[in-house]
Amino acid sequence: MYSEKISMLQIGLLMGSFFVAGAGLFYNGFLFQSVDFNPFVPLLSGLLLSLLPAALVAWLCTRHRRKNILSISQEVVGPFFGFLLVFPLVVAHFLLPLPLSRIAAELVVDVYLIQTPPLLLTVVILTISCWIATLGTESVARTNDEHLVIIFPLTVIMFALSVPDIRPELARPFFQPDFSYWNQLEFYGSLLIFLSFSLVLFLNNSISHSEKIYRMIFALKGFGVIYLFITAYMIIGTLGMEMAATFDQPLKVKMTTLRETVFIERVDIFLILLWLFPTVTAMAALIVTAARAMGQWMGLPNYRIIVILYYIVAVIASPVMLPFQHAKRMLLYMGPIWMAFLTVVLLILFVASLWKSPQKIKA
Repeated sequence: MYSEKISMLQIGLLMGSFFVAGAGLFYNGFLFQSVDFNPFVPLLSGLLLSLLPAALVAWLCTRHRRKNILSISQEVVGPFFGFLLVFPLVVAHFLLPLPLSRIAAELVVDVYLIQTPPLLLTVVILTISCWIATLGTESVARTNDEHLVIIFPLTVIMFALSVPDIRPELARPFFQPDFSYWNQLEFYGSLLIFLSFSLVLFLNNSISHSEKIYRMIFALKGFGVIYLFITAYMIIGTLGMEMAATFDQPLKVKMTTLRETVFIERVDIFLILLWLFPTVTAMAALIVTAARAMGQWMGLPNYRIIVILYYIVAVIASPVMLPFQHAKRMLLYMGPIWMAFLTVVLLILFVASLWKSPQKIKA
């Protein structure tokens, strides 16, 4: 179960799906708070910051073919230190689905299922994600393919519906950026949308042509940035200061404004499909990669039991995520911590891999 064959296209689309899921959270949080200023230049600087870990992951995957981060770390720094380096990343992969599921539940409940308890929907979303994870990495990739077939046409439809209501005069000019973003924790938390490349490190042992994969993933990264910029511009131009002023209000207040100013009532289901599908897939990808790592460490024949145990613990811990602010705060802090630690780990592995020649590794 640890050697599934995943096509380059499927892995690339999985990365793209995680990007879209993060972008949805980005709109809901940081962008609405900072609509006073032009967010594109600082966001582009965030993209440049994220290129460092992405490039390091690409280099490690091409240098250590058919080996995931567990094997790479054990070879270049030893079993003990390799475990210490990678274990926090595995923990992060297990923790991130908790706030993601709570935020996704808040969106769906406030927009569509008004009478549904958020905790119940959080458990439902976790259940779907864990069920997909038990089917294996190939199933995660296939599910992602099916989601994207729906998501991108719906995005085009949403664009078409909102074009007549765009008010470009509300969007700040590109020459008025606010670089105080760099002092805000929310900015670094939003960079989660660019850091999905760590998943490839956990799946590298089932990838055969890393160079081609990373050419495809970097192309998808560029496409995702264009997608984000266009969508963000439309949201800023259409909703303007009114939406930004309601950030601290319940999410359904903002979504009601969105329906009244941009979309028809029946487009609610489009919003659900657009944000919920890739979010569930992203959660399944995080869970399955962490479970694979734990299964390999423990020498288990497969990692399904790890996913099942994780699901039980996650459901028990779900009440902690019931307050929406708790989930937002957890994601806000975990984003920068994950980004910083991932970059440090990659730099350590990069230096250690250069220090230890392939001949010594084989010996």
